[in-house]
Amino acid sequence: MVLAVAVVLGALLALFLYTRSRRAAPELARESTPELDRFVRDALEAELAESVLGVRGATPEERRKLAGTLADEPDVDVVGRIEELVRAVELEFVRYDHDADVETTVRVRYEDGEVGTSTRRLALADVPEAVRADFAAKGSTRVFRTWAFPWQRVRAL
Repeated sequence: MVLAVAVVLGALLALFLYTRSRRAAPELARESTPELDRFVRDALEAELAESVLGVRGATPEERRKLAGTLADEPDVDVVGRIEELVRAVELEFVRYDHDADVETTVRVRYEDGEVGTSTRRLALADVPEAVRADFAAKGSTRVFRTWAFPWQRVRAL
């Protein structure tokens, strides 16, 4: 009986800590659009080519493993190298009332403190619905998301 109570209390504590940590975590980009995915993959490939592959001005052939890894066909060596080098990938969306499109920035934060950025303007329709909803609900000009690499995403069952 005492053991059963201890197990239930432990499970409740674990559930409490899990839900508390989920609230404190930055919001992940859980939805996307084909155009946003294309931009993020292109930006990450360009940004990571030299640091991950160790080749300045890598050729398309040399980039193939990196491109495949970013397109959800992970190469173990490339994933390991990215995990060693990259602390976080953040997305910033900026929209002003008078603009019909959204300035989208991919920001790569490296473990050594360096930061790489790439910016492109996307049509409002090419921005995820959740981001558009945040613009409308919060009346904000900036919305931030943390980007997860394909191998880091939890797949829905």
